[in-house]
Amino acid sequence: MSHSKRTASGATKGSSTSKRARTTCTDPDCTDGSCPDCADGAIHLDPAVLSLPASELLDLAEHEDRTHCDRSIVTSLYEHALSKCTTPELRARALLRLAEYVGYADYASQAIEAADSCVIKGRARVLRVCLDPNNWVDPNVESSERVYGVDELAKGLKEIESGLSGAEKDVVLDSVVALMGRVDAHELCAPLCHRLTDTALSVSYAALGWTESADPESEPTDPAEHAELAQAVSAAAVRWSQSATECSVPGTCIESRLHPILTYLAKQTNSSEACKLRAQIMLVLSSALDDDDAALRAFDSAVESLLLAHKISPNDEDVVRQLADLDIDISTV
Repeated sequence: MSHSKRTASGATKGSSTSKRARTTCTDPDCTDGSCPDCADGAIHLDPAVLSLPASELLDLAEHEDRTHCDRSIVTSLYEHALSKCTTPELRARALLRLAEYVGYADYASQAIEAADSCVIKGRARVLRVCLDPNNWVDPNVESSERVYGVDELAKGLKEIESGLSGAEKDVVLDSVVALMGRVDAHELCAPLCHRLTDTALSVSYAALGWTESADPESEPTDPAEHAELAQAVSAAAVRWSQSATECSVPGTCIESRLHPILTYLAKQTNSSEACKLRAQIMLVLSSALDDDDAALRAFDSAVESLLLAHKISPNDEDVVRQLADLDIDISTV
């Protein structure tokens, strides 16, 4: 029988030694049916990895998580890290990571009990609310305007914002990614999606030094050295704008709230991804703004952004499809 071995590799954060997490059998093309590692289908982590202290094992698990390694390997790494934790705070961190990765509310509850960190407590509370199926969209049922567990949600989001005040940008980025991961994991009801993405915007704005303003002379600080956070919050802004319209937020309020992001994206003239994100936001505005002239300007701006994206990446089929949906014939442009 053919067998594809599952491996994960990466250096632990802050460590000079590169470790490998892998099945004990190291032959990727192993066809030996008697091989115990291949026959039982289990994940066998390298003993060198298992010998790591809890903090380094957790760092490795987080690294493999970010690089989208095999889910079984990442889960096993988190579980082994958790089993070796000896301090409440490290245990709380491991519990939260595992809870967010596998979507298990009981781990989140344990993280809340173990943690002193506001951010860990807040993310765990948010996770429990997001895992409630009552907050998921059911295509067969009219979408709910109610968030189940709204008090816990409010407490969790407040803890996240408080805990991230003055935090390093990579720490803020980690929580923004986590919040958006919850939005992407399930099709959440619009009010819940809106609350999560709004918090992602708030903590990112604070970290980047961006201020919400409709003044065209006011521009956000250039975040070139922190582009990853700027890109993450820009993607979050698309989801925020969509949920805002579902929650009947006025178009002018959407435009004002997203002014720093739109200003940032307008400067990224060499990035097709930035152009696409800006186009999506402007299309939302074109349908949300009450003023016809303003709505038309937003639509035209969206088309311009898509055309620029097409110029940068002419083989991007997604851009071609979006332009076609807007009845824009690129052969005449």
